[in-house]
Amino acid sequence: MPQSDGPPPPAAPAHDEIFIPPARTPPDDRPEDYPAQPPGRQAPEDLAAGPPAGDGTNPDRRQLHLGAGAAIVSALLTQSPIMEVADVLAASPVQLALERANDALGELMDTHEVVPPAHVRARTARLRRGLERLGRRSMATEDSHQLLVLAGRVAVLGADAAFKQGDVASARALASEGYLAGVEAGDGPLCGSSREVGAVNEFYGGRPNEALRLARDGLRHVGPGPVRARLVCQEARALAAMGDLRGAAASLEQAYDLADTIPAERWGRPGPSFDTFHPVEVSYNATTALCLLGRPRAAQEHADIALPSLDSMDAPGFRSVIRFDLALALARQGRLELDGVCELATEAIRISWGRTVASVSSRADQLLAATAPHGEVRQVRELAALIRDWQRSAARQRPEPGVVPAAPTPDV
Repeated sequence: MPQSDGPPPPAAPAHDEIFIPPARTPPDDRPEDYPAQPPGRQAPEDLAAGPPAGDGTNPDRRQLHLGAGAAIVSALLTQSPIMEVADVLAASPVQLALERANDALGELMDTHEVVPPAHVRARTARLRRGLERLGRRSMATEDSHQLLVLAGRVAVLGADAAFKQGDVASARALASEGYLAGVEAGDGPLCGSSREVGAVNEFYGGRPNEALRLARDGLRHVGPGPVRARLVCQEARALAAMGDLRGAAASLEQAYDLADTIPAERWGRPGPSFDTFHPVEVSYNATTALCLLGRPRAAQEHADIALPSLDSMDAPGFRSVIRFDLALALARQGRLELDGVCELATEAIRISWGRTVASVSSRADQLLAATAPHGEVRQVRELAALIRDWQRSAARQRPEPGVVPAAPTPDV
């Protein structure tokens, strides 16, 4: 379909031969039915559920044991709020410790797109230490498998937090650790999610070829569903960054088709997940891809779909990045668009104030470079000062020193 919003990059084929998918929402997208909270988090799949709970009148010994253990652990947490996660898990029976670790991971999954990434990273580091210590204990095969999957998921979330801090090397190592855990456990969604977070890290690190490799490797491990949709979105962005308009358009069309098949009860918040996906991520990634390909008018069509949904969610990073992408596309159109550029970028910074993440910060740096030739304009100077103040505030968002160890796992 011909496009009228600018010439394609030099490497792209003639645009009259390429169909760019239109922006669309899933057929069952009814905002009035959106759940107030994301779907409840499940324990890792494919695990034995353990003995039945009994009929309530004659509880078995295991139920009494778990109930007593829960009371002890709750008392420990209440009386000693600074107690290490490792110590809490060590004080619990194995199955109760696994349940508590899964609950802690669920809480992190529900808040990691809202709180500063340094705090998420510190909490995942503590949880990893607890799981490592728990792994030294004797346990049943099913419990050992659950521990492996939990440790892999915690590593993936830690990789996402490290990426948001701009620590590319640690993010790469942690994503590889999560992938190895997924391979060992035979858990396809964990393998795919590890590769997806790794692809995001490489994309923003300026390595789209590696991002594409990781996304496509992740696709080997998953069938249709949330993780596959997320990986195809990363494939589209990587292809766009490489100037492949035809490939990016095909991947976006596939991502929209996959999103159409995901039921509303499996829509979660945007961001890393092992079992949910929100369709807004397709239009969000389509906006980025089309901006990279020099198609601002088509990008705006997808952004018009994405922005209302994103603005109704606790997803400040996504809300800021999409505005910076649009602002960058406008800035490249010339001086006449400066008012719109400054308005979008100022709103992006205000949305993420108090939470500095690398993906937003890198876009801000690109915008500063694009608007530098217009430094005599007051709004441009004010925007530059606002961005630098926001970037400097990252130092005030860090937890106490020493709680975030380096990740030594080799790349895979």
